[in-house]
Amino acid sequence: MRKTFELFRLDWRRIFKSPIALLLIIALIIIPSLYAWFNIWALWDPYSKTQDLKVAVYSADQSVVIADKKVEIGAELISQLKKNDKLGWQFTSSKKELDDGVKTGKYYAGIYVPKNFSKDLVSFVDGKIQKPKIVYSSNDKINAIAPKITSAGATTLQSTISEEFVSTVGKTLMSTLNKAGIDLDTNLPVINRFSSLILKTDQQIPEINQYAEQVLNLQKKLPEMALKLTQANEFAAFLPQANAMAQKVVGINQYLPQVEAAGQLATKVQAKIPEIQSAGKQVATLDSDFDGIANTLTNGINEAQTGLDVLNKTQKVLPDLMTFSQTAQGVAGQLQSDLIPKLQAALPVIQKTVDQGLAITNQLATNISTNLTAVNSLLSQLKEDPNNAELKQALKEALQNLSDHTATLQTHATQLATTLQNLQDSYNQSAVANGQPESHALDTPIKHLNTLATQLGVFKGQVDDLLAHYDDLSIDDLQTKINGLIQYADQVEDSVAKIQAAHIGDSVKNMLDRFSTLIASGNAVLTQLNGEVLPKLPALLFNTQKTLQQAIDYLQKYAQQLPALKQEIHDANTLLNGNMGTIISGLNTASDVYQNDYPLLKNKLQLATSFINNDLPGIENDLTTTLNMANEKFPLVKTALNDATNLINNDWPFLRSGIQKGAEAIRKQQKTVDLKDLIKLLRRDATKESNFLAKPVELKEKHVYPIKTYGSASAPFYTALCLWVGALLLSNIVLTNFALDDKQKNQYTKKQQFIARWLTYIVIGIAQAVIVTLGNIFLLKAYIVDKLPLILLAVFLSMVFMTIVYVLAAMFGNVGKGIAMIVLVLSISGGGGNFPVVLSDQFFQFINPILPFKYGVNLLREPTGGIYAPNLWHNFIILALFAVVFFLIGLFLKDRINPFFEKLHKEATKSKIIH
Repeated sequence: MRKTFELFRLDWRRIFKSPIALLLIIALIIIPSLYAWFNIWALWDPYSKTQDLKVAVYSADQSVVIADKKVEIGAELISQLKKNDKLGWQFTSSKKELDDGVKTGKYYAGIYVPKNFSKDLVSFVDGKIQKPKIVYSSNDKINAIAPKITSAGATTLQSTISEEFVSTVGKTLMSTLNKAGIDLDTNLPVINRFSSLILKTDQQIPEINQYAEQVLNLQKKLPEMALKLTQANEFAAFLPQANAMAQKVVGINQYLPQVEAAGQLATKVQAKIPEIQSAGKQVATLDSDFDGIANTLTNGINEAQTGLDVLNKTQKVLPDLMTFSQTAQGVAGQLQSDLIPKLQAALPVIQKTVDQGLAITNQLATNISTNLTAVNSLLSQLKEDPNNAELKQALKEALQNLSDHTATLQTHATQLATTLQNLQDSYNQSAVANGQPESHALDTPIKHLNTLATQLGVFKGQVDDLLAHYDDLSIDDLQTKINGLIQYADQVEDSVAKIQAAHIGDSVKNMLDRFSTLIASGNAVLTQLNGEVLPKLPALLFNTQKTLQQAIDYLQKYAQQLPALKQEIHDANTLLNGNMGTIISGLNTASDVYQNDYPLLKNKLQLATSFINNDLPGIENDLTTTLNMANEKFPLVKTALNDATNLINNDWPFLRSGIQKGAEAIRKQQKTVDLKDLIKLLRRDATKESNFLAKPVELKEKHVYPIKTYGSASAPFYTALCLWVGALLLSNIVLTNFALDDKQKNQYTKKQQFIARWLTYIVIGIAQAVIVTLGNIFLLKAYIVDKLPLILLAVFLSMVFMTIVYVLAAMFGNVGKGIAMIVLVLSISGGGGNFPVVLSDQFFQFINPILPFKYGVNLLREPTGGIYAPNLWHNFIILALFAVVFFLIGLFLKDRINPFFEKLHKEATKSKIIH
């Protein structure tokens, strides 16, 4: 611990020695507090100025008379609102003024009372209930909270109206019931007789139900009977022909799946008509231009062969000249008269050889990409049909083609790199001999070609390994290995792209032009050309010959396939474009029939088949004996059954329910209610009863742990939030690792450095907590019951948050800071700071228990509103566990994890964007 505190003191000595560092630390202590103070201040008492929220009101209500009393609830409502200062009520002169004001944002909301409001409100008295409406409109785009406040005002208004309604209607109802009590007393004998009739009818309901059930069962068979009778009348005279045709219909129905499959295919292909027409044009163009393409390929081969002859002639001169290199005058003369012209003639061949080599390189790279696409497509088909032997063999052949093209491109890239290297070496020898600097223009292209050759070797090894074990691999294993090939092929494509971007042809042309000038210069020819340049030329010419020979072999390979390819393209052109109109017309017709006519045809065939198989045999047996009688009696039976069914379905349930309810009520009344007592009850005081109906229950409010202002209530949330923000800001500015020289690194262990820097973080965190809580108490004068416990608990919470953020930043670097930022974002929504978490999405309810922010806010709420010890200790213990667990994880795992994240950091810094 002594060494740990030495490091801790070293931290603070460094801070106080640097004024800038000291100012930053002071800023980090104060700035998070400003975040909390401004938010708490802004939300101090937002609901105290709701009278400034303008709400338009307009009543078109017309008065109504009930029980000789004029009722004008709309006017009463306006009168009451003018006395209400909860909202800024604005009384408009028309509904249009109200609507326009809400739309333009002049008013936050509007309340419109329709003209029938009073009439609808008292409609209950007449028994024709019409629920009254108040139209509440709000402009939600003005502000997110204002509509909620104005809506609460509208709800309060609705409650007030309902209370007045209950009182008014209650008084009217009780007055009406008083009158009813007198009428009931007069008509008591008639009521008793009616009760007896209801009870007797109720006893006979089971028997009536039995008859009704029989009628319904018979009526349910009417459609079936009518259908069979109609079919029988239609087919009676044509039964033999109908039977023969019916069997054909059944047979046709069996082919519906094949027809449907063909129709779906025609519809899919119809969508490809533009592509088919485009392909036809491309095939026609290729067919017409094919001879030109073939001539171009033949000319390329002839031109390459001519270049090869030039190189052969040039090489024949070199041995003799090198034999006589000791006789300077003779060699110089032969160089001037024989070799130099041949070299100058050979240099353009080198240029063309390099250009052809690059073109073939690009083509082979394209072939590899095409092979990979074919491999991936065949694998997708094989996954859908794993037992298809043809697909398996086709995939294997595609992989073999991929291997062959890779090997060809590898050899070609290696040879082309060697040719370029020999060219540059030969030029540099000539340049040095002539007193000029060497050129390195081809270094990068040579490097890219060698890299490509190396990558292709690895890639071919992967393909060959896959082929060697092909028959033993499952579909999933094939998918994994082919995915690996595709990923590695991306590196190969990058290398090919670099070769294409290097403009090798231009570099080679420039070097050959300078080379031609050098070997023709007098100084080089007469002094060192024969001794230093000549030895390099055989290798250059040999490798150029080899590269050129590879190009000739590659071109001849494809030239041999040209006749067969020409015939295939011509046949395809004749077949496709010669019948294009027929193909498109047929596809359109087939698709139109399938989409428009086939569904109806299919439905009719299925209905016909069902009828033939299920109904026709029975109809044939019954038709001959019962048809005449059925035709004669069926209309009468149908009419009678329909009338009876309508009565049972429409009227009887209502009648039965009314009888049963009436009988039950009468029985209950006979047991529990004396009509004479009921008459006395109905004659009770109307005013007193209406008051009870309007307010049957009184609400008594009791506040537990009251907090006076909204800002004080939100202070725990923003205080906890500022402590986490303070820790996050500190981790982005103050390093988690010590900057020590070699001697100091040997004196202190990693764990000592970890604990010492943690102590520095903790001291700053304590200062942040003290500043923010003192500001809450003395600057904002927030309502706080227990001030000293608030300061101490805020210090504890800051230590917990600082420990968590410090460990994340120390272990994972920028990733850890990102995790801390994510926890902050999730805590704002899922920590339950401002809104109960049960009002949030299920995801935030799920993460709420694992967020330290939740327990931090709850901890600070205790001294704010009044401490409840069980809650305080519950949150305190959980936060302490968070701190201890994170501290131990950082102490023992930091050194194991750091190397991996340091490696990631180094890779990220290579982008020149991330620090």
